Amino acid sequence: MDRHIPEPWTQAQWEAITASGGNLLVSAAAGSGKTAVLVERVIHRLLETENPVDLDRFLVVTFTEAAAAEMRQRIGRALAEAL
Repeated sequence: MDRHIPEPWTQAQWEAITASGGNLLVSAAAGSGKTAVLVERVIHRLLETENPVDLDRFLVVTFTEAAAAEMRQRIGRALAEAL
């Protein structure tokens, strides 16, 4: 795990973003930043210098189609900014 936790993440959020080696479930209250954490996790894993993950290896599940559309848009924007 990375020792330095960049702003604006909490320790728990950063652990979820940087966890590797298995599946991950992110469950938290509404408004706690789950979508932001999941978007950052996808970007982080895609752009890792060691062992990057192919985009087609991700399964991200949301409860509504609207949430899925929002996450898709956020990931697209974050990827465009990162590249």
